[in-house]
Amino acid sequence: MNTILWSGSGPMPSLWPGMPEAYSILARFYDLCMEADYAEWVDYLLELCRYHDHAPHTVVDLGCGTGNLTLPLAELGCQLTGVDLSPAMVAEARRKAAQRGLDIAFHAADLRTFSPVEGAFDTAISGCDVLNYCTTKEDLRAAFASVKRLLAPGGLWLFDLNSSWKLRELYGNQSYADLREDFAYFWDNAYDEAAGVCTMDLTFFVLTPDGKYERVAERHVQKLWLPEQISELCDEFGFALLSCCDFPTLDPASAEGERWQFVVKKPEEPN
Repeated sequence: MNTILWSGSGPMPSLWPGMPEAYSILARFYDLCMEADYAEWVDYLLELCRYHDHAPHTVVDLGCGTGNLTLPLAELGCQLTGVDLSPAMVAEARRKAAQRGLDIAFHAADLRTFSPVEGAFDTAISGCDVLNYCTTKEDLRAAFASVKRLLAPGGLWLFDLNSSWKLRELYGNQSYADLREDFAYFWDNAYDEAAGVCTMDLTFFVLTPDGKYERVAERHVQKLWLPEQISELCDEFGFALLSCCDFPTLDPASAEGERWQFVVKKPEEPN
């Protein structure tokens, strides 16, 4: 049996009918379905900050999910704010933060419209292919506009995207399944090459307290965004594209990479 685990710590449930209800059940299983070393992930983000002579202090994690990047950054001394559209995912992040004694402000909100004090953060992160869930140019433009409002002048936004190779080949038109102790899932993908859209239909069977299994189905949709499209948006919104790398390296993004990591900077002066 092949097992591939989905990516996306902070998906945008409003893009798929029924997603919030699904995550009210699945949020507690989310961390079991993510095979990632988040300590290494955070180290990589901090390495990128150092490489670009940036010291993060006030950080907003846009698409924070259950806080897998938020919490370790807070433990390293940064002041964190977490934002995710799924209330259940945010509730799980709050529970984990309380367990660790961390004071983190979490918000169940859409990153495209989240609006605290303008310029409140010197750093924004959107990890685990959050922006692939922006399936239209309008959605992606709204994300860029939101981050521009949130960042202080000179602030950095670090985000990653699933690459063309990953969406086409690794996800592609593949089917996967896995059986765990208290849940099982079936995952069927369909990739539209012309549209650059991967549709992922997941069916979960979740063990309930009465010993029965509840079936929960949901659909994830990810859109391919190429580095040149990101570059165009940076120009449109006045961001400087500092780097586009193959995650988790400093090497330039390649056609063979699974994940592309971007670092963009808001200008020091208004433009």
